[in-house]
Amino acid sequence: MKNLPIVQRLRGRSPLPGGPAARRPFRLWMTGSVAVVMAAVAPGRSLAEETQRLQRHSRYGVHETAQRIEDAARSQGLSVLARTGGARSVIVLASSIGGTLVVMDEASARIDVPLSVYLQESSAGGVDVSIATLPDPGMPAWQELPSGVADDLAALPGLLQRALA
Repeated sequence: MKNLPIVQRLRGRSPLPGGPAARRPFRLWMTGSVAVVMAAVAPGRSLAEETQRLQRHSRYGVHETAQRIEDAARSQGLSVLARTGGARSVIVLASSIGGTLVVMDEASARIDVPLSVYLQESSAGGVDVSIATLPDPGMPAWQELPSGVADDLAALPGLLQRALA
């Protein structure tokens, strides 16, 4: 499936921490391309380096945690687009309408895949589970997002809560 642009480039005003509002390009699109998704979630970022991540802890191992999350996602109408294995795993979910959301905050920024779940073994046992914390959905660029995808993103924290209970 080829990339389907939803918003090629929108300009909006967003406040920068500690500074005045600035104009920044913003891109988002839906894709079913595993190559694009894997480039976005490829190793290179550690969970500790990530800012604005919602984190939960699972008492289960990586494999069981991943399986529980995948099962919960499927029961909610999502599918698994891709999954990497190992001590640091990534699960990329496809939305209920098909494909997964890809986002860039600015032209030179690394792409992010908000429907991704990051798993990393914890030195204290279990697994740390992280997902992206999304910007305010009231921002103009996010209003172009299909409502089904917005609903899937909003439901992701609850999905994790049920999967890890």
